[in-house]
Amino acid sequence: MQQKDTNKPLIRSTIEEDRTAFVRILEGFSHFTEEEKDCAVELLDIYLKEPDEYLWLTALVAGSPAGFACYGEAALSHGAYDIYWIMVEPDRQRMGVGKRLMDYMERAVVEKGGRKLIIETSSLPQYEGARRFYRSCGFTEEAQIKDYYIQGDHKLIYTKTLRR
Repeated sequence: MQQKDTNKPLIRSTIEEDRTAFVRILEGFSHFTEEEKDCAVELLDIYLKEPDEYLWLTALVAGSPAGFACYGEAALSHGAYDIYWIMVEPDRQRMGVGKRLMDYMERAVVEKGGRKLIIETSSLPQYEGARRFYRSCGFTEEAQIKDYYIQGDHKLIYTKTLRR
């Protein structure tokens, strides 16, 4: 994928060589539990072995990985896609990297015939930045499941209908 504006992150499919950077960036998120981090690495490893179930994108800034997104078609749906992970290196946040990943992902989903994106997150205060980002990308909170993760930590489900 060629880009005209060199200040914008380059988005491409994730490759094996990105794994080390992914783990480094993931470790920079102190609010993720070890179980969540293990899950993210497991999803990446599944993709790197057989890239059919999960789709991964890497955002490159100045030639090095600065962010990642993982998504895939929701089971038993026709055109709904789950976003499993979207993360940007903490010191590269608020620079448009996450927005570029989201825009690229949305276009890719529409090209595959997708019509809806779904992402879920925690209600805890440390996830407010993520929720704010989702809202800024046009997602709306569609559901809340109280005490889902643990007592007092609700699962929030955000959706966005895509235009074809």
